[in-house]
Amino acid sequence: MDSKTEIRNKMINKRMNLNNEIKARLDEGIYMNVCKSTIFKKAENIFIYVSLDYEVDTKKIINKAFSLGKSVSVPKVISKSEGMAAVNIKSLSELSLGKYNILEPEIHNNIASANEFDLIIVPGLAFDKKGGRLGYGGGFYDRYLKNCSSTCNIVALSYSFQIIDEVPMDINDIKINNIITEKENLVNNVF
Repeated sequence: MDSKTEIRNKMINKRMNLNNEIKARLDEGIYMNVCKSTIFKKAENIFIYVSLDYEVDTKKIINKAFSLGKSVSVPKVISKSEGMAAVNIKSLSELSLGKYNILEPEIHNNIASANEFDLIIVPGLAFDKKGGRLGYGGGFYDRYLKNCSSTCNIVALSYSFQIIDEVPMDINDIKINNIITEKENLVNNVF
């Protein structure tokens, strides 16, 4: 099995080498599969990452959630040691470039508790059908997800090429229970 670093490097290269037309088509397929999923339809309180240009696009999903009257929170990095907070927003216009060049809100009184979400959509570089998730290496999501309700659906958005046979997992890595790609919804199929 490849190391975490090798897998990260391979996946970053694959994503960076997607041409814009193919990426837009894959993103649209993922968007449609998210919108059709029961877990998205039923979710009232969503915590979702704000995508970087080379990640699966989440901005359209966020706007769809707003249009459906859902409560939407996005990450705000506090520090490497303190991790991140979920900040409730009403519009993407509330975001500005923060740490790591990620669009994020200012910290204010709209911090949501980790246990109030029924859907959390997480980023990542590689996933497997046993719930393995390989993030960027900062541990922000693994630390945050430890405080979530056991009934919360943790969903990864992924291009199908990001699903591999096995993701190397450490004791602190939190498993996901759903993957949505442009081809399929692996909802509650991931254990």
